[in-house]
Amino acid sequence: CSPHGPLPARGADDVSGHPHPPRPPAWNHGGMSNDAHPHPMNISGEHEDAPQGSPVTELSEEQSWELLRQARFARLATRDGDEIDITPLNIVADGEKIYFRSAKGTKVLHLQLNPNVALEIDRTAGSEAHSVVVRGTAAMITDADEIKRVEGLGLRPWLNTEKIEFVEITPTRITGRAFRLGH
Repeated sequence: CSPHGPLPARGADDVSGHPHPPRPPAWNHGGMSNDAHPHPMNISGEHEDAPQGSPVTELSEEQSWELLRQARFARLATRDGDEIDITPLNIVADGEKIYFRSAKGTKVLHLQLNPNVALEIDRTAGSEAHSVVVRGTAAMITDADEIKRVEGLGLRPWLNTEKIEFVEITPTRITGRAFRLGH
């Protein structure tokens, strides 16, 4: 909390992690200067002071899969009635599926009640960031041969806890973006 009161909410298009107030409608129409925030992360590409070229690039499905194959950490969104939970987890992508392990508990129960999930990975490297969102369905793996195959993919939890459930996500939609970080 700030000594000047609570921090203002970030604008919906601000992914920088820095607290910026929501942008007034005139901001994206060239009606306001950028004097108050000389180095915002401008992912909309519409501000009058924005560098030439879009700071956001849509990734192809293959580029998104390449990032998924490199990732070992993701966030999983599951739904329980009106509640949405987001859980960090370790993943591995193989073929056109994504796998993770889980202990029995809330996450597994949510998946059994509603197999529709969203999974997100992101990373930053230098002046670039990437985000890939996968929407799909999750299913428990019960076949012993398939469990053995997935174990061979190097899927290891960060915590030394018992994660006996193996889950596969079959994507129905994959979107990815590359962001040129602004300074």
